Amino acid sequence: MKFKRNLLSLSITLSVLGLAACGQGTTIESLTADFENGDGINVLLSSDDDGNIVIGFPDNAPINDDGDAASAGSGAIYALTNQHDPSQQISAAEGAASEPERANQVAAYSRGEDGSLSLLGVYDTGGVGENIRNSGANPLASQDPLIVSKDRRFVFAVNAGSESISSFTINDDYSLSPADLNVPTGGASNAQNPVSLTQYEDILYVVNTGNFVDESGNELAALPSDRNRVNASIIGFRIGDDGSLTVIEGSELTGYGANAGSIEFSDTGRDLYITERRTNDIVHIRLEDGVPLRYDSGEVRSTRIPSITAQPFGTDLYPVEGGSILLVSEGNNGAEGLSALSTYRIEDSGALTGISLSSGVEGDPLATGHTFGCWVEFVETPNGDFAYVSNTPDGVITSFAVGDEGGLTRLEASAGTTDIAGDDTQNGVGVLDAEVAYPYLYQVVNNDGRIAQFEIQADGSLERMQEAEIVDNDLFLPRMFVGIAGF
Repeated sequence: MKFKRNLLSLSITLSVLGLAACGQGTTIESLTADFENGDGINVLLSSDDDGNIVIGFPDNAPINDDGDAASAGSGAIYALTNQHDPSQQISAAEGAASEPERANQVAAYSRGEDGSLSLLGVYDTGGVGENIRNSGANPLASQDPLIVSKDRRFVFAVNAGSESISSFTINDDYSLSPADLNVPTGGASNAQNPVSLTQYEDILYVVNTGNFVDESGNELAALPSDRNRVNASIIGFRIGDDGSLTVIEGSELTGYGANAGSIEFSDTGRDLYITERRTNDIVHIRLEDGVPLRYDSGEVRSTRIPSITAQPFGTDLYPVEGGSILLVSEGNNGAEGLSALSTYRIEDSGALTGISLSSGVEGDPLATGHTFGCWVEFVETPNGDFAYVSNTPDGVITSFAVGDEGGLTRLEASAGTTDIAGDDTQNGVGVLDAEVAYPYLYQVVNNDGRIAQFEIQADGSLERMQEAEIVDNDLFLPRMFVGIAGF
């Protein structure tokens, strides 16, 4: 049996209930009554650390009479705006007008049957986005600066310019209410620039990718040519029932995550994986109850896995029978046409074993055919499993078929296009983070105020939904989305 990352909702009838219900306010008696009355019941299948099947009964995603997951009013998409004063950016256009510092924001959309999005509201995070530490079409240079908790109760967002993160509670209508805003992430080290988040049960981790500073620790007045950051770290938080965030004692590790692209939990919660573009490594850190393990010497139990193709960036997890697979996109330092995608099997020890590994050279069958392919999204469908890589400056999405054991086959170099092209300059545009809410894929179009939408076809190809495009140029200034999440 293969456990799905996007867990499947099922309508079932049970003659014997030999299980514990874990939905809020759910009892065996109420479930029995629902079954007898023929009501549709949501069932989420997962597994615990011992390999036992766990059946959960959530309160969302109602089931239609035909047994299919309902989509009308049963889904949401959230986007992070990265609000800041653009005139303060390194390499800002000469004479750029200074604007008042704006609050960072999360925009909430409800998702209709046809995949269309309707704006529910815009919510201040209490912090600000990236400002003087990076520039252009790719201000955070990371995947998952915004995530939805796996139980769909909370939204978490980074405030890269404030060295903080914020949490929101998801209401019944998918609007948001503030839970814990502008929570510092720097820890004792005062690490800077939180850019990526990952969650497992009640544990949330963030990677601070560091800052551009000189040898004396002073922030640079100009963007360095190598763009290598220092003063990086990871730190963990315990998530309260109300969405509050409390630092986990012993979770802060300095020296990890410089130029980080993403941070990702394994499906067991015992491992963290961080992509470091500064070292071209994928870093593995072993955990116990959310705290990094150490050897008797005090050294952190971590391993560095060199990426064959340079600039490992985005990650996504692909649970399979007996384990899980890690997908890693590779920007390849902007080599034209040679961004790529690789897969690794996660062993019981947390070690990574290569499955389909890109080469980063001409003729590589795992190359995207485009430049700076940095964001990756995986989806399981009734017709097969697919992965999509967003290529920033070219504004296109590359599609891959993913085999049951993690093998990759490139399908289309340009499976979807957003009709834009740009470069990493102050006014450049490009595609950044993406989210799949099957059968739809939502793609952030940065500096253009858009969320481009596609429908995933049976063969993995993408059909552009031009009529469903969201444009918010008047609402968000600067016109920028840097993260997207939803269901």
